[in-house]
Amino acid sequence: MEKLKICLIMPNVLPVPATKGGATEMLMTNLLKENEKSGLIDFTCVSVYEEEAEKLSRNYKYTKFIYINQKRENLDLKFETGDSFFIPYMDEFYEKIKNEDFDFIVIEGGDVSGYKYILDKFPKEKRIVHIHGNPFGDNKINNEVYHKFLGISKFTCKLISSDGNIPPEKVELLYNAINTSDFDKTISEEEKDEIRKKYGIGKNDNVIIFFGRTIPEKGIKELITAFKKIKNLDNSKLLIVGCANYGERVKTPFDYELEKLAESIQDKIKFTGYINNNELYKVHNISDIAVIPSMWEELFGLVVVEAMSSGLPLIVTNSGGIPEIVDNECAYIIDKDEKLIDNMAEKLDYLIEHPEIREKMGKHAKIRAKKFDMKEYLINFNNVMNKIKNEKK
Repeated sequence: MEKLKICLIMPNVLPVPATKGGATEMLMTNLLKENEKSGLIDFTCVSVYEEEAEKLSRNYKYTKFIYINQKRENLDLKFETGDSFFIPYMDEFYEKIKNEDFDFIVIEGGDVSGYKYILDKFPKEKRIVHIHGNPFGDNKINNEVYHKFLGISKFTCKLISSDGNIPPEKVELLYNAINTSDFDKTISEEEKDEIRKKYGIGKNDNVIIFFGRTIPEKGIKELITAFKKIKNLDNSKLLIVGCANYGERVKTPFDYELEKLAESIQDKIKFTGYINNNELYKVHNISDIAVIPSMWEELFGLVVVEAMSSGLPLIVTNSGGIPEIVDNECAYIIDKDEKLIDNMAEKLDYLIEHPEIREKMGKHAKIRAKKFDMKEYLINFNNVMNKIKNEKK
């Protein structure tokens, strides 16, 4: 099989390698790192310039980095259509790649429809878009611009073609992934004791953990309400890990609403605020049960894979792509209906009272998580791209 030559176009906001965060930027960074082990694909990655990212890029043998130096005052995760930096960004990278013979140019999110301006200069059969966020947009334009669409779950794939403008046969599935080894780690009993002490957790307490943004769509209000109803409240603690806007420690009205809801049992519920992703596995080590109670339709849910990789049994909602990640041997999947809170409380009590079930579910979770490991992701990425290439012949 001939080695593919692929150009990844990142949104013009955050750099790759991912020195400033960003879920898509981290995913692509991990993909390129994994590719360094085998050189399976020859990558070119177009990204905004950042000094530390450029230094790190020098260590890559199988990826050529093209940096566009845009002097923004701040790099953040917000991307607005009509950004005055966008067209200059496209113009500059076009000049640097126009003479390259890529198998595919893959747009990794951002202003997907806006890329029509520059992508029209390349053959359509080489244009692919990787949908990481909300797939709704101007799909009539997108169908004209892109040869293929990559969805991060079956749920996402169905959404992409749901308005009738994009035929289902133009959509390919490519599940998201993480480096599972980053979470399949243990810490010493001394470290565990330090973390427990920090959050006021007794050694014999049952620890239930939520991690994610503290916004209504994540179901934290429903989780707290369910937690307050459990029979085993006296020997249990709930850790809410995260904040509303990623790493920014600014409280929102909803944060205050959650604190008010937890006020009557405030010694049982701990709001940790943002914890860096590199440190999350340590908190997983003192946890017994992970709950992902999303109230919106999650396209994928990397936090689910992170919990599975740590060997935690899960309680999740029947939300978007989440049921595709877990199975009934590692998670309880509950519907988002009028019985949600009662069912969540019931499952929490059952797992608290049956440590042997928790252990069995956790072991299976670790095994299943390997399906969403970065090693598999690189292979799947390569297979999908070769499938698309062979369809053109």
